[in-house]
Amino acid sequence: MHWDPPAPQADVSPVAEIRWRNSADITRILGSPPLLLRREDPGYGYTPVRCTLAPVPLLDFPYPQGLPDAEFVESVLEYVEATGDGDDVITCVAGIKFGGWPTWRLTDPDDVPCLTCGAPCRLLFTVGSDLTTKITVGRWGDFRVFACPAEEGHGLVFDQH
Repeated sequence: MHWDPPAPQADVSPVAEIRWRNSADITRILGSPPLLLRREDPGYGYTPVRCTLAPVPLLDFPYPQGLPDAEFVESVLEYVEATGDGDDVITCVAGIKFGGWPTWRLTDPDDVPCLTCGAPCRLLFTVGSDLTTKITVGRWGDFRVFACPAEEGHGLVFDQH
């Protein structure tokens, strides 16, 4: 937890560092992940643990009000009501989600503007709280990273929601 995080990180959120790599530059595959450079009390919640990723394809929808077809919106809202999980049942994905649509648990849906040009950013990935994966973000929320679609060099927008 960082109480005074570097820009453009969200206040009182984990600080993330993202590095883009080109697969053509990888000359040697590691047999196991490298040791952690920084270790904390495991109960603190931000210490990474070694694991294997198991990607699963998902069908993801925007928040119902973001759908283009009114009839489809009604179908989605009926599904949401039938599941009893609230509006975010269609965007809340357990664990880590790459791409797709952001959740809006705390506020109404809104654009996340690029800090450089103001263009609406796209969701790059979400780390969502979940009992199965034992991930907890803040008070059971999401840590989201957005990217500017207008220019790759504009940086990222970090958000805890």
